[in-house]
Amino acid sequence: MEAMKRIGLFVAALLLGALAFAGEFSIIHFNDVYEIQPVKKGKYGGAARVATLIKELGGQENLILFSGDAFSPSIMSSVFKGKQMVDVFNRLGLDYATFGNHEFDFGPEVAAQRVKESKFTWISTNLVDKRTGEGYVGAVRWALVNWNGVKVGLLGLIDNWLELTSPGPNAQYLDFVETGRKYARMLKDKGAEVVIALTHMDMAHDEELAAKVPEIDLILGGHDHAPMWKVVNGTLIWKTGADWVWLGHLKVYTIPGLKPVVIPTEYVVDSKIPEDPEMAKVVAKYAAALDQAMNQPIGETKVPLDARRKVVRRQESNLGDLIADAMREYAKADCAIQNGGGIRTDQIYGPGKLTKKDIFAILPFGNVVISVKIDGKTLKAALENGVSQWERTKGRFPQVSGIKYVFDPNRPAGQRILEVYVNGKPLDPNKTYVCAINDYMGRGGDGYVMFKNAPRVIDERNGKLLAQVVVDYIQAHSPVAPKVEGRIVIKK
Repeated sequence: MEAMKRIGLFVAALLLGALAFAGEFSIIHFNDVYEIQPVKKGKYGGAARVATLIKELGGQENLILFSGDAFSPSIMSSVFKGKQMVDVFNRLGLDYATFGNHEFDFGPEVAAQRVKESKFTWISTNLVDKRTGEGYVGAVRWALVNWNGVKVGLLGLIDNWLELTSPGPNAQYLDFVETGRKYARMLKDKGAEVVIALTHMDMAHDEELAAKVPEIDLILGGHDHAPMWKVVNGTLIWKTGADWVWLGHLKVYTIPGLKPVVIPTEYVVDSKIPEDPEMAKVVAKYAAALDQAMNQPIGETKVPLDARRKVVRRQESNLGDLIADAMREYAKADCAIQNGGGIRTDQIYGPGKLTKKDIFAILPFGNVVISVKIDGKTLKAALENGVSQWERTKGRFPQVSGIKYVFDPNRPAGQRILEVYVNGKPLDPNKTYVCAINDYMGRGGDGYVMFKNAPRVIDERNGKLLAQVVVDYIQAHSPVAPKVEGRIVIKK
């Protein structure tokens, strides 16, 4: 185990040796975990390695906390709907968790079932059931626990991301500052020596919480996937990072009349850490079940679906149309663009049954669907980029929905788009459109740099797995029969 140099944020406090610590305890923290198998080609993460590391750090002597996002998106969750994550968390000895937006991707009923299956406690302070005022789908609103002789209060606070997922009509969001202040003060009144907020929101809102609610002593956040920390108003904000690439270990020392001293360490979870044998068996069980489930039919197509490279990268494909239509419907967008290079296998499917395995093979990269606000001029620039390397059969070629475009490949790159229509109307260069794309394109991949800084409607942290979006679309519309309908016109 090699600790990253994110230690000693409060090392200066250790110099205050004259102060007597009233109590101490340790925390293990993680956030935004989507995979129980190792990630990044097996180099990092994985529940079996994490199980080993937790044991080496003292196991249940630590207060083990999670800051949301586990039930989705992943290939495994497309089958088990997060059940595998709860099973693993139970075996790791997780104590408390708060909700992330992806806990509701499958609706409130599934979220409620996952909560029932949890041997740990979910805390939902400002996401409540509007009918009862209680924590949502079976969660509690706060917790007060005596941990190693220290009274620790716990809150679960979120951003208002309800429109980006599917929490159902009974979900009510309450202001995180006002609600956080109310319950932090209540916990202090009940004798809490340390109040910890488990949060799932942007760092900017974590900073606002720390600045406006001094009664909170430590913020353990999620939603941001990179490791990060800040100290605001004397309160440490700590985010461990996504997918168990890292594991946070924080030691907390209480001092009468002062903020607690927090000394955090972050461990890299890599292949140097051996896998726990029992957890490895659990992961293998789910992997085998996934393989079997992926072969189950999800619907059928009445026509051949064309994923051939020479088609999806050079002309309109009926499969490209279907994928883009699924993206646009999911995102409730004006239009959608899918880079042809993201459509793989180079073969034709059907007519006949379609399986999840087919769709995840066609869309293998683990991309999520996002949506951006762009003006007509930027939309045209995106299409120009898409056809700029047509003669080289490059992957940037745009399959589209809600768009018709005409281009001349014989003209110079950047001047090939002749006409563009959005939902039947000529493109207005000054009008704002909402366009669904994948997160690879959103990062500027395949030359789509115009999307990098475009305002998000659905951002990368909230988007649903592209392959799952297409699976859902096929299940909803089966049997499907997309046809080439003149969305892309090549003028020569």
